[in-house]
Amino acid sequence: MRCRLILAIMVLSFGGGCAVNNERGEQPAELQAFEEKIEVRRVWSARVGGSSERLRLGLAPATDGARIYAGSHEGQAAAFDAETGRRIWDVQTNLPLSAGPTYGNGVLAFGTTDGDLLVLDADTGEEIWRRAVGSEVLAPPAIANEFLALRSVDGRLRGYSAIDGRELWSIEQSVPALTMRGNTAPAISGGSVVTGFDNGRLGSYEIATGDPMWEVIVAVPTGRTELERLIDVSAGLKVVGGQVFAVGYHGRALSISLQNGLIVWQQEISSYSGIGVDLNSVYVTDEYSEVVALDRAAGTPRWRQNALRLRDVTAPSAYGNTVVVGDFEGYLHWLDPSDGSLLARERLANGPIYGAPLVVGVNMFAQAEDGTVAAYTIQAEQVEPESEDNSA
Repeated sequence: MRCRLILAIMVLSFGGGCAVNNERGEQPAELQAFEEKIEVRRVWSARVGGSSERLRLGLAPATDGARIYAGSHEGQAAAFDAETGRRIWDVQTNLPLSAGPTYGNGVLAFGTTDGDLLVLDADTGEEIWRRAVGSEVLAPPAIANEFLALRSVDGRLRGYSAIDGRELWSIEQSVPALTMRGNTAPAISGGSVVTGFDNGRLGSYEIATGDPMWEVIVAVPTGRTELERLIDVSAGLKVVGGQVFAVGYHGRALSISLQNGLIVWQQEISSYSGIGVDLNSVYVTDEYSEVVALDRAAGTPRWRQNALRLRDVTAPSAYGNTVVVGDFEGYLHWLDPSDGSLLARERLANGPIYGAPLVVGVNMFAQAEDGTVAAYTIQAEQVEPESEDNSA
C-alpha cells in the first residue's frame, strides 16, 4: 500500500513546527523583537468552519476581484465582500473539503478527502455538479473558460468540462512508495496545463487532448532509504510571462520556457512549501523554512532569511513592495524583497497557516487552519501592485 508522508515529519503533532530532515532535534526559531518599518492594519476578519486538525489541506482563499471565497474541511463554503468582509452567502456542502476553492468563469471548484470534485455557483453557492474522482484531492483545481484541470493523489491529472463535469481526458504518472502530503496545483496558460508529480517530473499538456507538450525531470531519487529518495514536485508552481517557475523536494528550482520546455536556469534547492514570483525575483521557502530569493532572470541567489527557520513557513507571496509568508503559529511576516529583512509581523490566528497569502489589489488575504480568514493592508504609498500579470 502506498503511504503518504504526513505531519509526523513535516509538522510536530503537538503544536510545534519543523522541517523534514531535522535530524538534530533542532527547535523552531523563536520570534525575535525587531523595529517594524511598515504599518500593517487588519481590515476585517471572519470564520469559515473550524479546525482541520493539522491535516495540511489545500484550502486557501480565492477571489474574482470583488469577492473572497473560502471553505473548510467541515464542508462550509462562504463568499465575502473583499472590501468590507460582509458575508454574502454561506452554504454547507456536507463534504470534507480539502482543496480550493478555485474561481473561474463564474464558478468555484473544490476537491475533497473522499475523492469528489465539487463545483458551485460563485454568485449563490448553489451546487452545479459534482463528480467522484476516486482519490483524495489536496491541490486546488485550475479553471480557464470552460475547462477545469484536477490533480489527485493517485498521480493523475484530469481534464473536465467546467460546465457539466464531463471527463475529457486523464493522464497518469507513477507514484513512489512514499510521498509528501500535498500535490502541485495545476496552472493553465494559453492552450496548455502545467503541473508537477510525485515522481519528480514536471509537464505541460494540451488542454484539448491531454497530450504531452513537454516533460522535465526536476529531481532524481538518490539515497538508500525511502525518506532520502523523496523527490516530489508538491510545492506548487507559477506561470508568469511565458516562463514556468517550479521547485521540488530534494530537487531544484527551475525557470522553464512554457513554449518548449527548455530550462532557462536551475538552482539546487529543496522545498515542500512553495514558490512566489515578482518582477525581479523568485522566492522559495526551502525545506528548513528559510526564505530564499533568486534572481528571476538568472536564478542566482540574492539573499536568504533564516529568522523563521523550522517554523513551517508557507510559500511566499509578493505583495506590493513586500513579500509575505505565514507560519505554524499563525503569524504573518512581511519581508523586504531587496534584502529579506523583516518589515512587520501580525498574528492571524493561534493555529497554522498552510496556504500562501492571496493578494488582491492593495489588500492581502490569508486563511488559518482554524478557519479564520482575514484581510490586511499597509500604507497606500508602500503598496504598488505589480504591473505584470502573474495570476496563472
